[in-house]
Amino acid sequence: MNVMVILTSALLTLFAQSRANTDSNKCISAKTCGQCIQIGPQCVWCKDPDFKPARCDHQDSLERAGCTALGIENPRGTITIDMNKPVTKHKIDVEEKLMPDEINRIQPQKVTLHLRSGEAQQFMLTFKTAEDNLNAQPDSLSSEVILENSRLPDGVSISFVSHCKNGVSEREENGRKCSKISIGEEVKFDVEIMAKGCPSNGTSETIKIKLSGFTEEVEIMLNFICECECHKDKIPNSPACTDSNGTLECGVCRCNEGRLGSLCECSRDEVQTEDPDANCRMGYEMDICSNNGDCVCGTCECKKRDNPEERYSGKFCECDNFNCDRANNKLCGGHGRCECRVCICDANYMGRACDCPLDTSTCMASNKLICNGRGVCDCGVCRCTDSKFQGSTCEICPTCPGVCAKNKDCVECRAFHTGDKKDTCDRDCRYFSMKVVKRNDLPQPLDRHYIAHCKERDANDRWFFFTYALNNDGNDEVHVAEFEE
Repeated sequence: MNVMVILTSALLTLFAQSRANTDSNKCISAKTCGQCIQIGPQCVWCKDPDFKPARCDHQDSLERAGCTALGIENPRGTITIDMNKPVTKHKIDVEEKLMPDEINRIQPQKVTLHLRSGEAQQFMLTFKTAEDNLNAQPDSLSSEVILENSRLPDGVSISFVSHCKNGVSEREENGRKCSKISIGEEVKFDVEIMAKGCPSNGTSETIKIKLSGFTEEVEIMLNFICECECHKDKIPNSPACTDSNGTLECGVCRCNEGRLGSLCECSRDEVQTEDPDANCRMGYEMDICSNNGDCVCGTCECKKRDNPEERYSGKFCECDNFNCDRANNKLCGGHGRCECRVCICDANYMGRACDCPLDTSTCMASNKLICNGRGVCDCGVCRCTDSKFQGSTCEICPTCPGVCAKNKDCVECRAFHTGDKKDTCDRDCRYFSMKVVKRNDLPQPLDRHYIAHCKERDANDRWFFFTYALNNDGNDEVHVAEFEE
């Protein structure tokens, strides 16, 4: 395969994997702590001064990357009930008249919320109809209560869940109301308020919830969490920023006008973009210089490795020469070179780890045929396709006629020191392992996948019995029955 095609394919795969990871994690795009926490409650900031990975991420990712517990910035929303007079419970009769302003139909009356983007705050609102100047008996009149809210700031949403009589609960528009409420009856509503981003540029707002047809209302103060606590400790013209050209805030430099870069090291005149780091990313929201280098005014400078033979390379430091597949504990099997995490194999080798030799000499049988014509040579090893043949070159056929006769002389000389090969036994007959056993202990057909049972006459015209088989390791194995007295 063409080298450029392989490299291009590897880079596209790397890009796709990284893009898939970053598309599901919007946190890492944030440049400041304020931006981070406005993305959503899942995003957390690390303010440790020497922290190198993306500072805005999920908390478990930051902790795995080495952010300290004190370095975590993760403000959460709160709810405070400021006025909570109970609804009027007692019955009002003729002798005990209350003025309208003495009757509490709604509880609570004042609430303060601190809202972080994407994190809902919830409280329960209670409404109770009162028996006032209506000369009516309990349950003799009924009405409908509908909740209305004042205009919401942009980016703020509100929802209700009603809990009406007989345990019936409703959501969405029906969550604002309860019908057929008898006099003296109590109903409840879950009120949920959520902000997105930083509404009103962080300025506090007040909204009200009223009951249609009634004067009572709930006053809700909305405070928006748009910055982290560490924002208060910012250091203008900090020496931590190049030539004091920025404000150190939450561990990062916010650059003065005309300066750019993570340490405000770049002049706007030097870089043709507001974000010089963008020139150091291979794709949207991907790591700067693939996390293998530093972005210096829009150009990646790749890290050095302790081993001088190992190098990062590429415009985005996305390549290296040491992260390729291995075989036999060797990079590219010792038969190729690693380029951008892909093995480029030497001649006569192929495979992801260059572990597949194209040389067929190791598959050559004694008859000069590849795998004896009974198989195929796969990466220098015979894969026998004829089920009767086996062995390193597919030449062994234990069940073929003639196996017994072919090996008879060697078995006889090894087992009984007799026969035609007794004088050359050590030289000619060491190609198998042998065990002498009782005849009843000879291996049976089911003991081996390929096994031949043999009965031959020795030099003294006595019958002797043996089996011939091939072990999984490719070695011949012979079992010989000892002569019985």
